[in-house]
Amino acid sequence: MFRKTRVTYLQVDVEHLFPFKLDEFQLEAIRHLEAGRSVVVCSPTGSGKTVVAEYAVEMALMSNKRCYYTTPLKALSNQKLYDLRQKYGEDKVGLLTGDLSINRDAPIVVMTTEVFRNMLYGTILGDVKKNLRDVAFVVLDECHYMNDPQRGTVWEESIIYAPKDIQLVALSATVANAEELTEWIDETHGPTALVVSDFRPVPLRFHYFGERKLYPLINPGGGVNTFLKQRFGKKKFHKQDKDKKRRPMGGLYTHPGDVLANLSARNMLPAIYFLFSRRGCEEAMKMARGIPLLHKEEQRELKMLIEQFTKDNPNLANHPHLPYLMEGMSVHHAGMLPSWKGMVEKLFQKGLLKVVFATETLAAGINMPARSTVISCIQKRGDEGHRELRASEFLQMSGRAGRRGMDEVGHVVVLHNLFESVEDAAKLAQAPPDPLSSRFTPSYGMVLNLLERHTIDDARDLIERSFGQFLINRTLAPVYDQKMALELEKQKILEPLCPGEIGDLPLYAKRLETIRVKHKQLKTTEKTLKQHTPKGGGLHPGLAELEGTREEIHSILQEAYAMPCHGCPVQKPCSKQTERTMQIDKRIKEIDKRVARETNFYWRTFEALANILRTFGYIDGDKPTKLGNMAAAIRGQNELFLTEMAMSNIFNHLNGPELAALITALVGEEARGGHDSMRIKVSPQVEFALENAHKLQRKILRLQKEFDVEMPIELGPHQSGLTEMWAQGASWHQIRNATPFDEGDVVRSLRRTLDLTRQYIRAAGMPETVVDRCRTVEMLLNRDEVSEDF
Repeated sequence: MFRKTRVTYLQVDVEHLFPFKLDEFQLEAIRHLEAGRSVVVCSPTGSGKTVVAEYAVEMALMSNKRCYYTTPLKALSNQKLYDLRQKYGEDKVGLLTGDLSINRDAPIVVMTTEVFRNMLYGTILGDVKKNLRDVAFVVLDECHYMNDPQRGTVWEESIIYAPKDIQLVALSATVANAEELTEWIDETHGPTALVVSDFRPVPLRFHYFGERKLYPLINPGGGVNTFLKQRFGKKKFHKQDKDKKRRPMGGLYTHPGDVLANLSARNMLPAIYFLFSRRGCEEAMKMARGIPLLHKEEQRELKMLIEQFTKDNPNLANHPHLPYLMEGMSVHHAGMLPSWKGMVEKLFQKGLLKVVFATETLAAGINMPARSTVISCIQKRGDEGHRELRASEFLQMSGRAGRRGMDEVGHVVVLHNLFESVEDAAKLAQAPPDPLSSRFTPSYGMVLNLLERHTIDDARDLIERSFGQFLINRTLAPVYDQKMALELEKQKILEPLCPGEIGDLPLYAKRLETIRVKHKQLKTTEKTLKQHTPKGGGLHPGLAELEGTREEIHSILQEAYAMPCHGCPVQKPCSKQTERTMQIDKRIKEIDKRVARETNFYWRTFEALANILRTFGYIDGDKPTKLGNMAAAIRGQNELFLTEMAMSNIFNHLNGPELAALITALVGEEARGGHDSMRIKVSPQVEFALENAHKLQRKILRLQKEFDVEMPIELGPHQSGLTEMWAQGASWHQIRNATPFDEGDVVRSLRRTLDLTRQYIRAAGMPETVVDRCRTVEMLLNRDEVSEDF
């Protein structure tokens, strides 16, 4: 069981380190660290979890050791790099990304969790032991990202593969099963303590905005404000709203201007205004324009900073959102240019923007707390249509309200919506958090990397340490109990009831059943033969042949009569006992099948992937070949497909811009908003290469189906034409005018193309012809907006 023991000493002068008094949960976590334990800290957003991580950094520095600080996002890594350098100086803090290494041997190194996972594998990041030399602590910030469907497996892999002498500092928002998470880390990695706090230094107050007024959402004693139930009634259903003209633009049932005017009058700004579509953010900002939000001094400072920004980024001098920015408002979503988002974040942190209209990605993003958060609706579009927000999604957004040291209370405002119930809003505001689930997913890369460094048995042991397997084993605990109870019952009833010689009732019953079946068959055959009497009379010749069957039946009957069970006085209760034993055996067999199926779930996938890799020559026996070692350095949705593309000679017939366009298709996603039909055309050479890519895709998918493996392969060429334009030297202005895609999506696609290109360059054993062409692609793409600043 994981540790909850308290220790009462501190090695470091906390008052010297932190200019404020620490909360009890922070002190408790620090004590566990000093006792040599890893620690899981679960507390609300803004409660001060980072203090525990900072203390781990101090412990590492004091003992001449090192600390790795991991975050889920590059933006968060950049922010943490800045914060740590401000405190410790540039010489003590490094940064490690898939593309860039800055002072990687520093005592403090910031990186994304993916980079740390890759470091544990070794591959292109070098020897594992050398990478982890003197590392005493690893901070896993935003550990609740384990719930992320696409990336959650990275956190599990990092915890499983991390050396046990490293202390982990897992910082998580509040989750329902924190004890399960901690117990799993305790079993998998080593002694781990759980510290949970529901204390918020800045308490939240929940409001409901309707009919241009602000009301308390929750009664003082809990539950929905009864006045709101009477005032706003029950929700309507969309099918009743036949007149679409009555629906507001972008689903905005409350005018943003009314909301902001009300918040401004109550001194509840700055605010983050959450909507669930990019279009909704843009429309809300346009509708809110004209409301005075800034003082004259703020206007002057804002204007000066914006002028400096546009001077440094001349391509944004005519950005259509600049007039709104001057009024103290902006939008923030994944479709914005990274440079523009970076400026919005800095201006908001300085207090010069009073409202940011954002999608929920901001809730899980960088540090941008506000006095208030506005949640425009409590439903969002999912993969299967509209659904209500999950408790953790609502918590993540509402948690942005309230700035420690600046606000006495944080405000969460839920907007009235005709099609949503005020009671549902109140329930969400008081709902407990969702539990963490496992997203552990064996992949081709995982198979190759584990088999390169471990025996097949050790690899299986590592796979079966996953949080997913831990949770499965938890669910199987009652099944094991049931099996034990059945086995005990079977032992009790197996005591023979026979008064004399012990008989074999199942065998006796089997003999009688055989006699019954054969006798029935005999009668049926006799009847059929008699109906087909030969012409001229006489018996059918087949009837004489049945004599052998009669003799066989007689022989079995004599055998049954000779058995002890024949005529036994306890035959009836013995029969019931035997029947129950057979039922128990059948149930135990079913349980064993279920246990085998569920306990081997991840390992079966691992084995199937290994067998496919053997088919393609990536594994020989249980060890990767040279080809397998090359593929182990590739990271993507389907590493086998990506490597086969590089080795298939398709690349060698393309020039730089054409290859760049093809690689964009390899990392592409589905087009947003039906823009795929409007994509820029690629050159004929790229079209031909895409045809060959589709053939390879079908080949691998067919083989995966044979091995019962679902490992998707997506080819998304909808932005390939833009990549080809960019690689041919087009300006960003030309790119922007050539596509309906949001600029942020285009930059992200180009950067992902660049990332895979660099992976091809660094992969050991990659043919020189491929490496040379990829170097050309890197040179063509890595400029202006696409180049990342650190």
